[in-house]
Amino acid sequence: MIRFVVRRILAAVPIGLVVTLGVFALVFAMPGDPLRELAGDKPIPASVLAAKRAQFHLDRPFLVQYGLYMKDMAAGQFGSTFDGQDIGEQLKLRVPVTLRLALLANAFQWIIALLFGTYAGFKRNGAADRLLMASTLFVLAVPLLVLAFTAQYVLGVQLKVLPVSGAGAGFPQSYLLPAMALAVVGFAGIARVLRTSIVESVNSDFVKTARAKGLGEQRVLWRHIVPNAILPVVTIAGYDFAGIFAGAVLTESIFNLPGLGQFLFQAIRLKEGGVVVLLSMLAFVTFVLINLAVDVLYGVLDPRVRHG
Repeated sequence: MIRFVVRRILAAVPIGLVVTLGVFALVFAMPGDPLRELAGDKPIPASVLAAKRAQFHLDRPFLVQYGLYMKDMAAGQFGSTFDGQDIGEQLKLRVPVTLRLALLANAFQWIIALLFGTYAGFKRNGAADRLLMASTLFVLAVPLLVLAFTAQYVLGVQLKVLPVSGAGAGFPQSYLLPAMALAVVGFAGIARVLRTSIVESVNSDFVKTARAKGLGEQRVLWRHIVPNAILPVVTIAGYDFAGIFAGAVLTESIFNLPGLGQFLFQAIRLKEGGVVVLLSMLAFVTFVLINLAVDVLYGVLDPRVRHG
């Protein structure tokens, strides 16, 4: 297992470089001068502009800029944004916000998906199954942007049961609306995969054997069907996190949560290439680590993987 983990980490290094290089190239290719745009209508002396460009390596060729940013990141020197904010301090403030949002959204979507998907699969073609299939198709067809604004308007503006935006109400009140918006999108895929896996397991030989021994339906479901049907769902856990982080960029901006997603959105808008590369690398490393954890968990749940 240790050799497997080391191989996965080593294989991720070149992929991470390609990902960050591609992201940096996209930011670099955006038109306009970020320093001039930051100043707005105020005139900037040529000497000040030249000094600022030198400070942020904007006067260097593309590959040199990328190399300098990666070198600083490797040394733990994140620098500052164009408007003078310390990036390291911003990370300390924003990481907990995104972490709370991601954990709450994951809790919502996994609990609902596991219960709904399990019951729908066990009661195939029943009312719950039809409702699941219809609701997940609807959710998958509606963009996150629409779901977020709808939840914000209905629950926040009209019913006034939850804060509309910002983190002023604290945790968990300020995070419930954005977490629910993220959870609804993730719930659909997980529930459909689990429902299909449950349906396949119900007709398996080991389930027929358990029933032949006189075991009750609830015990057959939770002791035999679910542990085997859960394996395909575990494999998508890492990819699901990527969706949570990608959705956080949009969700945190809509609900004005000061997390990493909002920070990334602002960095892209202001052409802060260094910040975009840093956050992209952070997301990539987290994604790799979560997938490693999923692989290890899969081996624990299915001994055949460890000996394969």
